[in-house]
Amino acid sequence: MEKTNVFNGRVLFSKRWLVFLLNVGVSFFYSSHLYAAVADVTVSDVTTRAFSVVWVSDGPITAATVRVFSDANGDTEITGDLTVNLVSPAAALTNGIAKVDVTGLAPNTIYYLETETTDAMGAIVFPPSTNPLIQVHTATSTTRENASGGPITNDLIHHEILEPDVLTGSQGTLLMLKIPGVSTFPLTAFVGEGFSVPEAVVDLNNLFDDASSISADIAGNTVMEITEFRGLLCNIEDQKRKLLRRVPIHEESPPITELELPADCFSPGGTPVDFNCDSRIGLEDLGALAARFGLEQPDCRFNADFDLNADGRIGLFDLGALAAAFGTTE
Repeated sequence: MEKTNVFNGRVLFSKRWLVFLLNVGVSFFYSSHLYAAVADVTVSDVTTRAFSVVWVSDGPITAATVRVFSDANGDTEITGDLTVNLVSPAAALTNGIAKVDVTGLAPNTIYYLETETTDAMGAIVFPPSTNPLIQVHTATSTTRENASGGPITNDLIHHEILEPDVLTGSQGTLLMLKIPGVSTFPLTAFVGEGFSVPEAVVDLNNLFDDASSISADIAGNTVMEITEFRGLLCNIEDQKRKLLRRVPIHEESPPITELELPADCFSPGGTPVDFNCDSRIGLEDLGALAARFGLEQPDCRFNADFDLNADGRIGLFDLGALAAAFGTTE
């Protein structure tokens, strides 16, 4: 029988219990305070023979990789047959943003994957075991000819990402551009990747159509969803900032691929108050502004799209500008 010590009427734990409780406490401390948490895992840049995976951590990242499987249960790992590279620049890893490229894939093939993150304490973090593996289907073929027999001349889209103060160029952050209804998978690029900070550039010619599984021909005025991954500039819940824009219309004839800014959504009287980009100023736009009313920079929840007079605060002026255009349609 295990011996228990008694002193002044109080029962003292045996050494074995003390060691057990210390281990539990240390384990809880590490799991609650030191181990990284990852979020916003997104498959991007899918082609016939490659894809990327992007995610964020709530702490700096020292290493990151992706494990790839040929089956949904994760019984057959094929990572060793592929080329897997961490491509995040140092500033992005410090900022808790990982991007891993996977190449050497087969066209028109389903793969399954999970992420692996090494945090600043050297702990390796996987998704919880209850999470299903992420599925990705590679594209079937690449073409530069559209359905009419003409050339596909999508543009390169450039976009600035600033820190929450809306003034400082944000090194080590990531642009993610998705075209809903065309492709499930977005395109991504880091700020300063081939261009000066705070520019990030993606090439719409690298987008593949979900329906045909071949290169997508993107029409002007198509709605684009732009997401800024800002990592540790914000907390993990607020690190993403989302904007809606349109694909610019080609003005030259014949059209050519150019470096273009995203086009604004419907802007009655020159004021971009069509926040959901549905060509009508209505209750959804009002609700979107109301949800941000009173926010000021540098709050990470602040979104400059709603600051229509650029005074650093979403307030009565912005509400009035929307009200003046309320009910108008394009």
